[in-house]
Amino acid sequence: MTKLLGGLVVYLSRIQLNDAIGQNSQLGLLLKDRSYGIHRLLHDLFSGNERFLFREEIANEQMQTSRSTPLYYTLSKEEPKLDSVIFNVDTKPFTPKIDSGSKLLFRLRANPTISRLIDGKKKSVRHDVIMNAQREFLISECHTRGIQTDLTKGELLKALHRHKDYKGNDGANRLQDAMTAVIDEATKQWLIKRGQNYGFDIEPRQLQATGYRWNALPEKNRKAGFSSVDYEGVLTVTDSSLFLETIAQGLGPAKAFGCGLMLIKRAN
Repeated sequence: MTKLLGGLVVYLSRIQLNDAIGQNSQLGLLLKDRSYGIHRLLHDLFSGNERFLFREEIANEQMQTSRSTPLYYTLSKEEPKLDSVIFNVDTKPFTPKIDSGSKLLFRLRANPTISRLIDGKKKSVRHDVIMNAQREFLISECHTRGIQTDLTKGELLKALHRHKDYKGNDGANRLQDAMTAVIDEATKQWLIKRGQNYGFDIEPRQLQATGYRWNALPEKNRKAGFSSVDYEGVLTVTDSSLFLETIAQGLGPAKAFGCGLMLIKRAN
């Protein structure tokens, strides 16, 4: 057993659907792009109400194999069961020796959101960082040009396309490029600012934020879902205890759906 932060025992596991299920069964097909269902199946590897972090990847991107079956990493206080009929499980104690000042490479799939007060509501409401940045950009561009701003996002975009500054294909491309730059910066700043509160500093020039997608959760209801972004880059640990606690607890919302697990390794 590995003790991390005041006696917390954690295990890092690599988990794959067994070959028959992953490639040839209806179960393998049903699990494709279903984060909620995957979490429920992975939960069967643990007892009780064990909370764990997990991340889904593709086997042929991470291992020497031509298979494109899903590959899952989990971080848990409890060691997963090794006798699963569905999964092949490889687990080991998580024993990072990290000091303040350590430089690490990292990968993180996160659900970047912000809390914002809405007129008529007492409590703040969580908003997708990307969608929020897009809307604020469009409102700002419209306001600068004297265009009405109490419109939907689609209406704001159409109004700008009618303005002389953004008419035609060239204008539309310039508007899209400017909006993309604003969204990219907002997405990166979400992680940079959180790092400052959780024991690490991000190197902005080496930070990549890609793979934005909307993940539907039809198992919950027709409109349910969450966004995710894949971050990759270099960080410097500023507070080793706080950083390790962040690794163990996960970063950001949607942890039950495959977000929040930061994978790290030493930078050369």
